[in-house]
Amino acid sequence: MTGAVIIGAGPGIGLAVARRFALEGMPIAMVARSDTTLKTVAAEPLGVPIATFAADSTDEMALRDALTSANEMFGVPDVVVYNAAVIRPDLPGQLSVLAHQEAWAVNVVGAINTAALVAPAMARRGSGSLIVTGGMPEPKPEYVSLSLGKAGVRALVTLLDKQYGPSGVHIATVTIDGPVAPGTAFDPDDIAEHYWRLHIQARHEWEREIIHTGHGFRRVADSGVQERASGVVAEVLNAWETAFNDRRTTDIASLFTEDALFQGVDPDLRVGPAEISAYYDNVADGTTVTAKVRHAVRLGEETVSAFAEAEFTSPTGEPRQLCLSLVIQHVEDDWRIRQYHAAPAPARLSP
Repeated sequence: MTGAVIIGAGPGIGLAVARRFALEGMPIAMVARSDTTLKTVAAEPLGVPIATFAADSTDEMALRDALTSANEMFGVPDVVVYNAAVIRPDLPGQLSVLAHQEAWAVNVVGAINTAALVAPAMARRGSGSLIVTGGMPEPKPEYVSLSLGKAGVRALVTLLDKQYGPSGVHIATVTIDGPVAPGTAFDPDDIAEHYWRLHIQARHEWEREIIHTGHGFRRVADSGVQERASGVVAEVLNAWETAFNDRRTTDIASLFTEDALFQGVDPDLRVGPAEISAYYDNVADGTTVTAKVRHAVRLGEETVSAFAEAEFTSPTGEPRQLCLSLVIQHVEDDWRIRQYHAAPAPARLSP
């Protein structure tokens, strides 16, 4: 557990999130533009190591220096929360071009720069969370710059999820649909709970957005579910392909559940890793395979069904096309093949 970094660590959401993660024993690095703000939030005893860094989220070099210093102190963070925003009422045409650019820089560009500075290291490690504070689930004409900024945040989260999600980095946003104030339906300590819940979600449970309303919260239908289903299958197939090409039959068998049903190119049905390993032991040395996902569907929280294409190449260079039907299940914090069936690819008709 290497810690949490909070950018935009003010006395509201920022401090509440710091308290919540500190409860889990995580060291906290807080970044804010004002030294006065940092002194205020750092004065609260959190019971864990705390570091503060003064940096404007729109100043790329200052932000880089702050995050580099935090990494040197605590290591690559487990979670980074981007909480900076310009919140002010403005009507269409009321702000100057420069004022719109300044608001956009804080609301969106700072989050982009944060992701560019922290997500690649998380991806190399294979884990981590980047959570952005959102708002304005519906645009409001009396809050033009904020509505545009929060719409940008939602799009950014989707883009970052596509970029870093397959590498194990959970990208999400907590959207707050109202003014934050202690003792109200928008109490910052209640809202902070969403950040912690998103951070600890298992990969197959990842949500991209939670909206906190005056009546609690609601989950947002996630258009990325299908993509993540394909990502799960691709990850398992890549491991299978690598182990096959390296002739590591025991590693291939470990990708299957203990009661896995397996039918290769012969008609015999095999059950379990031992029989599956024996099957692959009989494959001719020098045979290789490449595979790709054709379609994947989530059947539930713990199960994915998929079709894939596989091209096996014999030691003499002869290719053989097969279609794979797979059922993959989440077991013991990992995804494993529960059912595998191979069949010859159908001949394609000429026009």
